[in-house]
Amino acid sequence: MARPLAVLALAAGLLAGCGEKDEPAASRARAVMGTLDLERPPPGSPDAGTQGGHRAPAATASTARSSLAFAGRVEPASSRVTLRSARGEAAAVRVADGGAFRARAHELRRGQNRFVLEGRAPGLTPWTVEISITRR
Repeated sequence: MARPLAVLALAAGLLAGCGEKDEPAASRARAVMGTLDLERPPPGSPDAGTQGGHRAPAATASTARSSLAFAGRVEPASSRVTLRSARGEAAAVRVADGGAFRARAHELRRGQNRFVLEGRAPGLTPWTVEISITRR
C-alpha cells in the first residue's frame, strides 16, 4: 500500500507546478554591459563647466599622437561594438570570443576630441559610453 501512496504524492507534486509561468532567470541579461581601460573624470559641480561637471564624458584619455588605442570588454561577447566620432564617422570594433576588444580613435585633432563607444546585441538595451580624448 505504501507504493501507491508514493506514486500519488509524486503525481500531486507534478500537478501542483502545472500552469505556472516560469520566473525570468536572474542571470538573464537585459542590457549590454561593458568596461573600458580609460580614466574616469573627477567629479564636479553640474554647472561648473569643468571636465567632471555637466555633460562630462564617462571616460577620458590624453595623447600626443594622432591616434589612440584602448582596450575594453563587452558582455555578451556576441555584441557589435562601434566607435563613433563627434563628426559622425563610425568604425566597427572587433570583439574577441571572450568579449575583449581593442578600439582605435584615428585622426585626433589638437585639443578635445569626442567619441561615443556603443555595444549592441539583439533584444538588449545598448551600452554607450562618451569618451573625451585630448591631443596635446
